[in-house]
Amino acid sequence: MDKSFKRIRSEIEKANTIVLTTHLLPDGDAIGSEFALYYYLLKKGKRVYIINHNESPDHLLFLDEDKVIKRFRDDVDGNTKLINEADLLFVVDTNEYSRIKSMSEAVKNSPAKKICVDHHQGLDPNGYFDFISDTESPATSQILYDFICDDNPDFIDKKIADNLYAGIMTDTGSFKYPRTTEKTFLICAELIRCGTDPVYMYDKIYNNVPTDKVKLLSRFIESLSFHFNETLAVGTITHQDFLDFHSDVKDVEGFSAFLMSMKNIKAGFLIVELPDSCKISFRSKGNIKMNEFARIFKGGGHMNAAGATVENSDPRELKERLLSEYKTFLSKHESKR
Repeated sequence: MDKSFKRIRSEIEKANTIVLTTHLLPDGDAIGSEFALYYYLLKKGKRVYIINHNESPDHLLFLDEDKVIKRFRDDVDGNTKLINEADLLFVVDTNEYSRIKSMSEAVKNSPAKKICVDHHQGLDPNGYFDFISDTESPATSQILYDFICDDNPDFIDKKIADNLYAGIMTDTGSFKYPRTTEKTFLICAELIRCGTDPVYMYDKIYNNVPTDKVKLLSRFIESLSFHFNETLAVGTITHQDFLDFHSDVKDVEGFSAFLMSMKNIKAGFLIVELPDSCKISFRSKGNIKMNEFARIFKGGGHMNAAGATVENSDPRELKERLLSEYKTFLSKHESKR
């Protein structure tokens, strides 16, 4: 990656204005990556903006202490102008323009040079001026740690360290997911040396759940059904559930991980009904390739964690389709073993 590091640093040096964005429903790695890059670019003397499709989830708002992030739809004309006038445009923690949702056309049509920094599979290099891609990395934030250190390790102050740590901790599932390596722990040790308090970070991110989200989780648990000898768990959150508990789609973060916390469960589907579509989160254990299964629904992701969005779909009908497709998928998976 050293060559791409140097090429991209060269473009940063030439740029004056830089816009950063990430995928819809941003998680800890998305927000952490954006802010680590944001503070790094400020140190380089650049004018930097973060524009996202969604607002940030409540438990990550503390990372945006100065309320930097702009929501695209709050000022479509003004934010499109910023995107068009940028010299560089970074897309982090996703490599698919479709996953930046309402911003996709503005970003693709911008004359800015687009650079992708990501750790997911499925990158189309033709979609970007340049990219940093490492599908073996457990988090985009870990890639950015290497990128910043390759320039100057002294750039990593407490703010950058906090955001990198937040991204790595959340995308590794608190250091329990595959691809968490010795290097991951060594990087986090260095981030702690730079000022990150791991107890504080965990408390802010995981011990700050609003009561309405707990009620939503209770409704989700009530919806659970079990299939294929109770190795597959499927749960649904409907639009009415959101209305009942004064919540929205950002409050379902962590629900798919809950599916995989149950004994004997090898795969899980979370179906979330939105006004014009259904969002599906796919999870699995072992060698069940959820990214391959997600492609049936025009989605993608990692082997054990993937997602898709199905337009204009009824969640009950979608669940039946998921079960039917999974039965076929599972039979093919078993035949290859």
